[in-house]
Amino acid sequence: MSSNQHLLVMSLDSLGYRDIREHQQELPTLNKLVNGGTWVKSVTGIYPTLTYPSHTSIITGQYPKDHGIVNNTKIQPERRSPDWYWYQKDVHSTTVYDLARQAGMKTAAFLWPVTAGSKINYNLAEIFPNRIWTNQVLVSLKASSPIFLLEMDHKYGKLRNGIKQPQLDDFITACAVDTIENKQPDLTLIHLVDMDSMRHRYGVRSIEAMEALRRLDKRVEQLIQATKNAGTFDKTNFVVLGDHYQINVTKMIHLNTLFAQKGWLKAKADQTFSKDWQAMAKTCDGSTYIYTQNFEQIEQLK
Repeated sequence: MSSNQHLLVMSLDSLGYRDIREHQQELPTLNKLVNGGTWVKSVTGIYPTLTYPSHTSIITGQYPKDHGIVNNTKIQPERRSPDWYWYQKDVHSTTVYDLARQAGMKTAAFLWPVTAGSKINYNLAEIFPNRIWTNQVLVSLKASSPIFLLEMDHKYGKLRNGIKQPQLDDFITACAVDTIENKQPDLTLIHLVDMDSMRHRYGVRSIEAMEALRRLDKRVEQLIQATKNAGTFDKTNFVVLGDHYQINVTKMIHLNTLFAQKGWLKAKADQTFSKDWQAMAKTCDGSTYIYTQNFEQIEQLK
C-alpha cells in the first residue's frame, strides 16, 4: 500500500457464499462490488473457523498455531464465562496495522477482534465486562483509544443500546463514517456483527438473519460513501469479507461429562471444574480441542 492509497477492510461476520449466491439482487451495494470488482467464490478457512482466530489470521497472514489465537475464549475451566482473547498482547505475529503504523500511516479499527490495548490510532475495541466489579464503560476505555472513544460516544452514543444488535452496528458504522470523513486513516478495519448475532439467536436462514444481511449491505454503502465525501474514494481499496459461515445445530455432545465419569476432571454443579483436571474438552463450536495435563499418569483414552 503506497502512501497515497487507503485500505478499507469490512468484515461482515458470518457472511457466506450462499448469502451472495441466493440474495445478490437484493443487495445493491454488494452486487455492484461483485460485478465491478474481484469476487472470491471459495475460501478454505483456517482451523478453527471462529471469529477471533479468523480475524487474527486475516491481519497477520498466519495460522492460529503461529499467531496464538487458537479459540475465541481462553482456557479457564474454573469460570463459567471465560475471558475472550480481547487483547493484542496475546497475538504472537506481526499485524498489518502495526506495519502500517511503523510506516507512518494512520490506522483505525472498529470492533476488530483482538485489538484491545493495541497502538491503533483510532480504536474502538471489541470487549465486554467479564467481572462483577467492572462495567462496559471502564473496560472499553481501557481497551480502546480513550479520547477517541469518548468523542465518538458523545456524538453517536444515542444510537447504542449496550451491545445489543442491530443498534451496536448502527453506532459502529456512524463512528467509522465520521472517522473516514474527518480523519482519513490510511488503514481502516471494521467488524460488523449484526447478522452473526441474528443467526445465533434465530437461525442461519431466518427472516431476522436475512433482514440483517440487507442492513449490512446498506452499511457497506455508507462506508463507501464516506470515502467519496472525504475525497479518498479513487485512492481507496475496498475489501469486503466474511470470517466464517454457520450451520444450524440441534444437538450438543458434552465430552467433559464423559471425562468426569472417567475421573479425569472434577465437575461442579455450576458446570465448571477445578484446575487439577487431567483431560478436558474445550469447545470450538462445531468442533472441540482435547487438552491433557499429567495425563501419562492415567490410562490411555479409549
